[in-house]
Amino acid sequence: MCKQIAQIYLNKINSSHVYKIQLKDRLVGQPSKALHVIPIVGMGGIGKTALARNLYDDPSVISHFDACAWATISQDYNMEKLQETLLGLLDCFIGKPEDEMLEETNDELALRLHQALIGRRYLIILDDMWDVKPWDDIRRYFLDRSNGSRIIVTTRDMGVADYTGSESSHHQMNLLKDDESWNLLNQKVFASEETCPPELEKVGGKIAKDCRGLPLAIHVICGILSQAKRSQDFWEQVSDNVSSTVADKAEQFSNILSLSYNHLPDHLRPCFLYMGAFPEDYEICTSRLIKLWAAEGFVRPIPNKSLEEAGKLHLKALVDRNLLFVRRQETQGNVKSYSIHDLLRDLCVRKDREENFFFVNGRTPCHLPRGKSCLRRVCTYGPFSSEDAYTNGTNQTCPFVARF
Repeated sequence: MCKQIAQIYLNKINSSHVYKIQLKDRLVGQPSKALHVIPIVGMGGIGKTALARNLYDDPSVISHFDACAWATISQDYNMEKLQETLLGLLDCFIGKPEDEMLEETNDELALRLHQALIGRRYLIILDDMWDVKPWDDIRRYFLDRSNGSRIIVTTRDMGVADYTGSESSHHQMNLLKDDESWNLLNQKVFASEETCPPELEKVGGKIAKDCRGLPLAIHVICGILSQAKRSQDFWEQVSDNVSSTVADKAEQFSNILSLSYNHLPDHLRPCFLYMGAFPEDYEICTSRLIKLWAAEGFVRPIPNKSLEEAGKLHLKALVDRNLLFVRRQETQGNVKSYSIHDLLRDLCVRKDREENFFFVNGRTPCHLPRGKSCLRRVCTYGPFSSEDAYTNGTNQTCPFVARF
């Protein structure tokens, strides 16, 4: 989640503000000098990364530590990902890695990391850890010099939290209560206004309640409400749609997020669906994404605007709807890269297949599905040969193949 959403979620919701105060005390206020590992655990979309990011960006936390670093582990972990993690940590500690470092082994990179940490009180965030193996691979590289260094691990798995944490020190994040859900929705939709109109309070409270306390679901619904007129009829329509999507508990959050896609303008739908092509937790470069969109014809021309400027407006529209989040931003305000939440990416992949927009194959040799004479686009993160572009023995090929 982007910093703006983190601020809204954490600073304006009482229980979440308590979360930050408690964790901040464990980072900078406690007298213990031993290295402490603090897992933040909770379901997807509940705000773990937002909480960690808010702490990571807090000026008093930054000034307390000699060095801070952030690395995203993600579900798709392998030895290449370990190298990427080590390079990312080194980037935070010593600056952009030199070309020669890209050719070094993981052990050589780990030695550099070990040396970079000597004599420094550090804070490291290991975000989105799904399994204990990444921890086993990287834990030994973190020095304990009894100088008050801290590590935060975010995870959906209580077993990972128990395994990585220092003396059962995990921090459990729970779903929002009904009043907290309403406060979040109210503050997000009416951020620039004084308060919610009285005629929308009852239906707004029902919408918030039906989001079942999941912050991400509330943010996505807010993206719909904030872009539409403030009419009771429209809010009643959204309320009916949200209520119908939560009938099946197993699919409730996925279905709620689907409403965001259903309410997208036609010209933004292919732009959003395209995000399913990128791997999980991928940092998406702004210029590259706009070029890909433009090559596909997704960027709608705007009078007196270049394609790049039009593409940036498309990106802003998706951010405003809480479907994309700013990952890196320059001091001048220009956005360098974006990211998409795992649950929203899953929605993209599902819609891609339903609408035959994209076939996302993952990190295995590409085996295209039977029963389709041709697929419009194929994305694979592993080996892909020209023969794989043919389906069912036909001579029709996929016009576009994306590899990552």
